[in-house]
Amino acid sequence: MKFTKLFAAAAALCIAAPSTLPTTSTALTPPPQGDVNGDFIFNLSDIVLFQRWLNGKDNSIIINSGADANCDGKFDVFDLIAMRKKLISCINDAPEPDFKPKAQNLCAGIESSLPSPNEYDEKFINSQTKFTVDMLKKTYAENEEKKNTLISPYSIMQALAMTANGANGETLKEMENVLGDGMEISELDKYLLKQRLSNINNYRTEYTNKWSLSTANSIWAVNDPERIVTRPEFVQKCVDYFNSEYYVAPFDNTTLDDVNNWVNEKTNKMIPKILNYILPYEVMYLVNAVAFEAEWQEPYSKYQVEEGKFTSANGKEQKADMLCSQEHYIGDENTEGIIKKYSGGKFAFAAFLPDKDTTVDSYIENLTPEKLRNILGSYKNYTDIAADAMLPKFKYEYENELSDELISMGMPTAFADYADFSNLSAISDKNPLAIGRVIHKTFIELDENGTKAAAATLVSMTENSMPSYKEVKRIVFDRPFVYCIFDTETYLPIFIGALNSLE
Repeated sequence: MKFTKLFAAAAALCIAAPSTLPTTSTALTPPPQGDVNGDFIFNLSDIVLFQRWLNGKDNSIIINSGADANCDGKFDVFDLIAMRKKLISCINDAPEPDFKPKAQNLCAGIESSLPSPNEYDEKFINSQTKFTVDMLKKTYAENEEKKNTLISPYSIMQALAMTANGANGETLKEMENVLGDGMEISELDKYLLKQRLSNINNYRTEYTNKWSLSTANSIWAVNDPERIVTRPEFVQKCVDYFNSEYYVAPFDNTTLDDVNNWVNEKTNKMIPKILNYILPYEVMYLVNAVAFEAEWQEPYSKYQVEEGKFTSANGKEQKADMLCSQEHYIGDENTEGIIKKYSGGKFAFAAFLPDKDTTVDSYIENLTPEKLRNILGSYKNYTDIAADAMLPKFKYEYENELSDELISMGMPTAFADYADFSNLSAISDKNPLAIGRVIHKTFIELDENGTKAAAATLVSMTENSMPSYKEVKRIVFDRPFVYCIFDTETYLPIFIGALNSLE
């Protein structure tokens, strides 16, 4: 919002005071950068004319050579980006952002073409629930040491869907099968746009609706046209549907710091670092960051916190601060659990406690999308059953590299040396690309006041010649259990994980 106001102010100022003053010119005098209409002045009217020409709304417009604002010999969306950057730069006293990357952001000021989002329907909800369950199963299956897990299918989906917009052929088909259960990426983009926009809280106040879910996306490309030439139409799609930033960077230590600082800022400092190093054959990063903070609709009082015990998956007894309350009951044939809503009711926390003879390992192994949906919706069937629940306070971090999981889920071609990302890079025929690694990090802290959670997902594109209430039940969560934070409208989890230990 602040940036929109800044852009409007810049536009007003630059109309009144053009950045290049008119001078007496000759045929040998080159036009200033950004001069579209040939009047030897750069101002807002040049941007308006060029945008109309790019969108094909006025074929009668004659484009002056000064429209090549970034001096690459072409007229495209990157010239429009450069013009907007130049326009904004005419305000010298503009406030500086907290995050000050050394890389060049070519999307500063670019606006979405405002595509229409798709409304939620069963096709989208079922596909995303399937992706959630499949990803939870794959990541938990690697958990041989029975550590705590936590993934954000929402964050993973955002990063991979951006990437899929650059894929083609069999690579794209496999990614569409995994991400949208066969849905075309152009359709999935519209659903994900709806999901991202619906997760913005425009009504948060000091007293009500005390929740926020922020989503940020960025693309980082190495500044080397011999290795990658990002297609403008790919960038435009990422701006339109994912509100993405686009940085050109040297991929050295400054870029390492920039990417980590970006993630740190966008996750409200809950995930300080996503990258430990940059590999020499990496040419692009597609990054998503999610930050969730919400107070409980009914916070716990001090008298509702009791000392208790929690038995870890390895059989070790641990001290625990137990949060005691009466909540909505949920369950099925081998599950008992609770739903506790956050302020505003948009999101809720759900905890699933398997039967004593069922381990979390086998519970997740046998989980299906239908079972997850049915349990989350079961509180509508148990309106007359409450649960006196004791829930432990907990806090932990989780990290995983998801390449093996995604390959086994059905998209191996994206990681292979024959991957096709020709819709991403204009020189993919000379320097083909593949996904090298998919880094996923999460954080969660749950206490008597509410929940803080964050996720970051980084997709690395590499040069692919390299390797790649009538009844009250008592439920005590004093042993490993599965939990999620979900959207109460769609029942889609934003975070889902398993608590195996408090240490």
